[in-house]
Amino acid sequence: MVKFEMKNLDLSSQRHEFRIQNSECPENSVPLYLCASVPSSRSAFTLLEVMIAIALFGLVMAGTIEVYIMCNKLWHATSLSMETSRLASLAIQRMVYGIGTNYGLRSAASISVCTNRHKEEYRPCINYWDALTNAPPAANSSANDLCLYPWSHPSDGSWRITYSNAFEGVKYIDYIKLQRSIVLWQDTNQAASRASVCNYVINSTVSNTLDGIIIELTVWKKDGMFVSSNQASTFVKMRNNF
Repeated sequence: MVKFEMKNLDLSSQRHEFRIQNSECPENSVPLYLCASVPSSRSAFTLLEVMIAIALFGLVMAGTIEVYIMCNKLWHATSLSMETSRLASLAIQRMVYGIGTNYGLRSAASISVCTNRHKEEYRPCINYWDALTNAPPAANSSANDLCLYPWSHPSDGSWRITYSNAFEGVKYIDYIKLQRSIVLWQDTNQAASRASVCNYVINSTVSNTLDGIIIELTVWKKDGMFVSSNQASTFVKMRNNF
């Protein structure tokens, strides 16, 4: 007669011993080991815990993205402000000290200002300050042409500075308000000789004094949703008017 006998009843053990006993021949009993699955003391995450973890992760990511967007906007605004400040300072520097080998107002013996200059009406403006696809026109472009109107004609805000000294002759500096450009005539007989002083100049004024000239300008620039403007001014005293 064959019977089964369970030798290990400890439920904490994952292996249980069974013996197959032969009543006719007890010494021939054979042990049989059976592995059984016993629940582990470590349980998995519940659905609620997973949902809470996902929600916390989403909040952290949302905060991180918001901070990134804020820093990106601040960077763009600061960069644009620095750019307009640089352009305004560079424009003053070029008018005062000149461009390349061409002298500026600092070396002038005489300076005169004409505020009755106007952009040629039949020359269309190139809108580069609102349209990102357009670049500022070249300095020698016809878009920067000025003409002299009768004094009865209302000024459009443009002006021309004529200055000279005994060594390099006469030069012009033109501000074309409708085109928002300032150009320097290196040779007053050749429009092709004009060099760019500054673009994006939304407004500029000049006025003579007894011993010099006052120049004020505002550079305005737009980059997508960001807008920045910077003003610069200077007084140039004539030191060579003997």
